[in-house]
Amino acid sequence: MSGYKPPRWLERILERVLPAGLSGQGTLGDLAEEFERRALASPLRARVWYAGQTASLMARALLTGRRADSAFGRSDLLMDLRWSFRSIRKNPLFALGVIAVLGLGLGANAAVFSVVDGTFRNTSWWRDADATVAVWPGRDFSQGELDLYSRNQAVYQALGGWGEMAFAVRTQETESESVNGVMITPELFRELAVQPMLGRALADDDAILGFQRVVVLGEGLWRRSFGADPGIIGSTVDVNGYATMVVGIQGANGMAPGGRAELWVPLVDDPRQDEFWKSRFLDVVGVLGAGPGMDDAFEDLKAHTANLVKLFPMFYRPGFADGWATVARADQSQRRLISTPLLLLLGGTALLMLVTALNVGNLLLGRAIDRRRELAVRTALGASRARVVRQLLVEGVVWTVLALVVGLTASAFAGQWIADLFVGEVVVVSSPITSPSVLLFAAAVSALAWLVLCGVPVAHYLRSQHAGLTVKPASAASVQRWLVTVQAALATLLLVSATLLVATVGNLRSIPLGFDTAGLLTVELSPPADRVATVTRARQLYDRLAERVQAIPGVQAVGLTGWLPLRAQAPQLPINLKTAPGNPVEAVKAPQHMVDPGFFEVLRIQPLEGRLLRASDRAQDTSAVVVNQTLAEMLWPDVSPIGQLIAIDPHAWDTWVPVVGVIPDIRSGEITSPPGPALYLSLAESPSRDVTLIIRASVSTASLVPMIRRAVADVDRLVPIRAVMSMDDVVRAAYSTSWVMMGLLIVLAVLATALGAVGIYAVLAHHVALNKKEIGVRMALGAQRGTVVGDIVRSGVILAGIGIMIGSLGAVVSTRFLESLLFGVSALAPWAFIAPAMALLVAAALAALIPAARAGSLPPAEVLRAE
Repeated sequence: MSGYKPPRWLERILERVLPAGLSGQGTLGDLAEEFERRALASPLRARVWYAGQTASLMARALLTGRRADSAFGRSDLLMDLRWSFRSIRKNPLFALGVIAVLGLGLGANAAVFSVVDGTFRNTSWWRDADATVAVWPGRDFSQGELDLYSRNQAVYQALGGWGEMAFAVRTQETESESVNGVMITPELFRELAVQPMLGRALADDDAILGFQRVVVLGEGLWRRSFGADPGIIGSTVDVNGYATMVVGIQGANGMAPGGRAELWVPLVDDPRQDEFWKSRFLDVVGVLGAGPGMDDAFEDLKAHTANLVKLFPMFYRPGFADGWATVARADQSQRRLISTPLLLLLGGTALLMLVTALNVGNLLLGRAIDRRRELAVRTALGASRARVVRQLLVEGVVWTVLALVVGLTASAFAGQWIADLFVGEVVVVSSPITSPSVLLFAAAVSALAWLVLCGVPVAHYLRSQHAGLTVKPASAASVQRWLVTVQAALATLLLVSATLLVATVGNLRSIPLGFDTAGLLTVELSPPADRVATVTRARQLYDRLAERVQAIPGVQAVGLTGWLPLRAQAPQLPINLKTAPGNPVEAVKAPQHMVDPGFFEVLRIQPLEGRLLRASDRAQDTSAVVVNQTLAEMLWPDVSPIGQLIAIDPHAWDTWVPVVGVIPDIRSGEITSPPGPALYLSLAESPSRDVTLIIRASVSTASLVPMIRRAVADVDRLVPIRAVMSMDDVVRAAYSTSWVMMGLLIVLAVLATALGAVGIYAVLAHHVALNKKEIGVRMALGAQRGTVVGDIVRSGVILAGIGIMIGSLGAVVSTRFLESLLFGVSALAPWAFIAPAMALLVAAALAALIPAARAGSLPPAEVLRAE
């Protein structure tokens, strides 16, 4: 404040010519504020301007015969707005706190909704989302199975498959770039919602064996590596060592399927290869015709599984697909694992928003109690109740709009940050904060928040306003206590949910994996098909990779596997025993892991019985197999597995392979699923296009990444690196949804608890300020300081305790929705309710202690003298 004030004699003139009541007061305030602003530049000019305004208003009053409004007061709404901003200016700390707290709640809700909106509404990969069906989601098809199904199905007008892998794209003479891509049937590619922005889509002829290889590049790759040259259409680039013609450029918003693909190549069938039937890597999607529905699609799939049993009895036993073979809407299938967590997260932020609105409403109610004399004076000077209510509502609008601007600014970054946390879910994306749906949601939440935070002080004013200048604050104090109780109840809901997820993550982290993850780095590779076309070439490649990486300083051990534990599920194939040759009824299924001898060393796995695989266990006449403990107990419960013979290839049931060792169970599939039977064979016997280097190092794994990339390039520059992750990150990704939900709910719960504590502090501080006389009298009559402090702290704890009881009853119901995310803990575990209750009670006691200490330090004589 500058201290400049208008001439008092001119103000007295204006008081006579301006309207009575709130309107005239507002105009006087507006003129005084403008005078002060002008006086900072020139006091003399400000006085002249003020005198001119006074003369103008006097002339208007004489000409119209009634009191005049100034230019600033022509619109009551404008005057209310200026009054509101003046109030903010006079109480900047209070205003900053209200805007920050309310903006936090609005921003959190807008950010989470942008993720929900982007995931549920904007992520359809398909042109006709309602008719596009995921066939048997959760199970991969081989090319042979897809070909067989497509020839016999009768419900889809288009049916195809796709699979992700890495490709080596050569951009310069001596450099190649590893690019995530998709192999897809051209028929399915044409069903994508986004088609190439340049060139053409994949055509059926592109998938014919022996024809020109073609590729569709993603816009990001096209711009990054090829300078956005439109002339690249029709030219050739080096993909996995082959000259491949570029036929199209896919737009940036067409990163599907797969979510992060940057190139698409046609899936070419070659029935001559064993992998045509053995390698299952395809997700199958169909587009329903005009007549059939989901029930027809399900019956068609059942017919297909029955046909598999009939054609391949060695592979498929009757009933193998019961309860497993299903169909679902493609978009629904993509989101099936993430829908519940996102909706729960949105519910959690809604609770935080309610806590925030109640907290701000509580603060404004306290401010309204302090302003009761001001409001009564305005009423006495002629302002109607409706006029005062409108002023309070407009003030609420100003608070809300400013908080909404703060919240939207923060959520513009927070939405993408939340989406990025779900690293294992490619369908989780964030809509732009400027999208109509997000803005509409933010506006709706803001309107509801405005109703809550304005409704409380307005209701108090209408209930407690009486004639004269006296306004009783007693009813408002009870409302404040009720609001704090509700905040404590909502905070309890969030704290109980967060506690359950903390226990879940703790249980997931304590699951025995069967190997030591410390110091492990994983490097996923996708060698081109010709590099592993023969057993000899594959062995040479694998051996050179292991030797070259092993030579890096700091590397202790190196192993290779076709299926990285917890990252990829090994295919389940039949096993037959020597005691029942050729009898498919006796055959069992188990995941078959292809590994090299270094796999066991790098994971520090010791045999329970027998030995591990050796480098010599790679030829047909020296083949060997290692089984895990579960499979050994399943097949040979009463005898030693060592030396037992099994057949592991349904095409050669008469070829028997000896069991040479038994190892402890390794958790390789879903982290929450108990280890099942598994066997391990030499990777060199069955080359794979997808292999993973597992590296144990004595130095920081992050420091090894550049050297490992160079080592792989030195061995073969056309072997692309698909992903590099520490084993700890692989394990964390296996329960990433629970991990992310735990972290976000902890943040929400802590914020709700903090807001609840602030509410208790505000209520009790206000109580002390309003009851200083009573406190002074009590202490003057002999009440001990400890007694006064204890009474106030006790009242705060009681408020929180009532809210905790209400919130705990609500949590009994609400936590049932968390059961799908919990592991090893009951949704009704008593300690999950007791721990949050104790935390809230401690927070309430600490929040109450400050105003209680202030009350205990009041000098009785001075308080009574002041009163």
